[in-house]
Amino acid sequence: MAFIKVLNSYAAFLYPNLGKQSGRINLYCDDHKLYLLFVDPSDPMPSNTFDAASKTGVAYQRFSQYGHYLDLVRNEKPINVTFRPEDAPPTYVIYCSAEPPGEGEI
Repeated sequence: MAFIKVLNSYAAFLYPNLGKQSGRINLYCDDHKLYLLFVDPSDPMPSNTFDAASKTGVAYQRFSQYGHYLDLVRNEKPINVTFRPEDAPPTYVIYCSAEPPGEGEI
């Protein structure tokens, strides 16, 4: 069954791997973690996974999406993560909601 967790903190990484584009954003939500792995366009896209024992999900995206996810977690609050481990393969949604309009950005 799907469940929602609130993002508490994150860590972001860029990897200079033999000229390929790759990166990672770790999302820490209380007792759950979601690792977003960004792969080079020339590499195959692995399937998402979820390990119930460690409460850790792994989701894959193309590297071209890295900046969008980083912008979301850096600039919005609160951030929620929906875990759907029952999907095959597991799916995840990272989003902000209930944010007041006109937060003062220029």
